[in-house]
Amino acid sequence: MASSNKWVWWTERDSIAIADYNTSSEKFTSPGSSQVDKKITIFYYKKADLFKVPSDLNAQSVSEFSWTATSNFPGQFHDYIVAKATALGYERKPEQLQLAMYFHEKFEKGVREGKAYAYRARAGSVKYIKPVDF
Repeated sequence: MASSNKWVWWTERDSIAIADYNTSSEKFTSPGSSQVDKKITIFYYKKADLFKVPSDLNAQSVSEFSWTATSNFPGQFHDYIVAKATALGYERKPEQLQLAMYFHEKFEKGVREGKAYAYRARAGSVKYIKPVDF
């Protein structure tokens, strides 16, 4: 019976774990010294931080609402979030489905713009990542 090993990965406690999985013995093993020269490429999206309460309110209850709370979510996309909420509201009324479709399209446009924004440098040029050997 032939065994086949597969590389597997998972995320745990804000870290990425990588292991060699043997399907016949159903065991995970850590990468050994023979895998030192292997290259790993990781593609990811930056997750936005939760809203941060200003320092003057930190002494109070964190659950307290604040108009001055900030997030690193770009301001030009805030309207698209409102468009999604509006679309969900219009979906509840069958006679206003046309309006729901309009606001869903507006939200989808924002998603496309957001993805384009995420892949561009702030100067407007495309980011290229070039691997470097040491």
